[in-house]
Amino acid sequence: PFFVRSMVWDFETIDTADIVDDTGLLEVEHINELLVGKNVNLNYMVKIHERGEPFWYAQDANGAIWKLDLSFTNVTHDPECLFTFHSGKIEAMCVSPVTYIMATTGLDRSVRVFDFIDNVQLTEMKFKQGGTAMVWAPTVVSSKGIMVVGFQDGVVRVIELFDPKGLPVVSGRDKGAPAALRLKQAFKPHTTIVTALAYERNGELLATGSNDKTVFFFNVEEKYEPIGFLSVPGPVQALQWSPLSHPESTLLIFCKNGIVVQVPAPDPGNYNAATTYRIKDLPTQYFRFCSIKSRILLEEELERREKVRIEKEKAKQQWIKQQLDEGKTMEEIEFPQEEAVEEEPLPEIYIPETPSPILCGFYSRPGKFWLSLRGLERERPPEDIEDPTAYSIENAKQKKEHDYIMRIAEQKKSIKRQELSTLREEFQNLLQMNRQLPSHMQLHRAVCMVFLSLEVQINALVWLVFL
Repeated sequence: PFFVRSMVWDFETIDTADIVDDTGLLEVEHINELLVGKNVNLNYMVKIHERGEPFWYAQDANGAIWKLDLSFTNVTHDPECLFTFHSGKIEAMCVSPVTYIMATTGLDRSVRVFDFIDNVQLTEMKFKQGGTAMVWAPTVVSSKGIMVVGFQDGVVRVIELFDPKGLPVVSGRDKGAPAALRLKQAFKPHTTIVTALAYERNGELLATGSNDKTVFFFNVEEKYEPIGFLSVPGPVQALQWSPLSHPESTLLIFCKNGIVVQVPAPDPGNYNAATTYRIKDLPTQYFRFCSIKSRILLEEELERREKVRIEKEKAKQQWIKQQLDEGKTMEEIEFPQEEAVEEEPLPEIYIPETPSPILCGFYSRPGKFWLSLRGLERERPPEDIEDPTAYSIENAKQKKEHDYIMRIAEQKKSIKRQELSTLREEFQNLLQMNRQLPSHMQLHRAVCMVFLSLEVQINALVWLVFL
């Protein structure tokens, strides 16, 4: 219990008080105190600004707003809880299939039931661990208010919403009518947080998923009986059974690391749990997804460049037609020299190294399902400039221009080298042919040396031009 204390001191008494030790502290007994209630943790109070009113509003860190009467008289009102709610974020929610009632749970270790027509909380139940997942049992399982809640420690609890008077709990009933929650069954299929719960379409099976990378199956009867568990390649994000319109009952297991697993509903009679609950022979399909945005961008860029090329070709043909209309022949037409335009490199095919986390998914038709992923279309992160000697924008521009000029020069030198190599090879062939001729028909060595000297001079001149 938490006590709210309203304290009044006589200023003269405090002003004339002597401190008996060196701590500098003076203990003064309070005058009055007010017991608010159990499991109350007030962290802020504000007075109601109405003349002569002794009422205060108090904020409860456990999820409530209180109205307190601090008059401390014979007619003092009892503490009044105005609102109750979760003290942290809501981790899971489920809705009744038969009436306008919903249940929520959160890390404040409570399960709360609300009538969202009358906008009131009907009841709540406290636990030792925070709730992380929940599902309301379908009508094929129970027409009563049965819900299954998963908790942080891997425990799953079956809870029933009931009326102590035996009346059905429905929306819009008398606000004073009692409603309560009671525990029906508890079991621990997982070693860590329970993240997903799902009933099979016929209500015969319950599947539970967890961050421990397992999915546990239970046979739904008066008591939930374990069938076995299946190991999956990642922490479980969500579970989705196929609807009645599908020919087979299958379960989609959505893992947080971007992998989807599909398995058929296990037959409770086919597995012997004498030594272990692990299911090893269940047919399993795996699906892995990655972004295709970079491939789409590449295709768009190729299409754009092709359009530009076609437009240039059309403009060229139009210009030729215009020249021919002016009476010129194809031999007389002087084609303008096209400037070499350096195209930007094509965008790379980029697939993010880290798979996109799965948010949720559902079946659309037999053999097909929809998937929602977070950050699927994210692009390659921009590169940071960490080198202090990196070029400035202007220097980078000048270097790019210089590199372009040098590249063109290297291409021309390469062409000249190829031409000189061809000439040298032809010259060697001529020398060989000259040696094979009769001596009176051979060219003298001096003439050959003149040719060789000319070749050396031409080669040197070419290198001088490009250097």
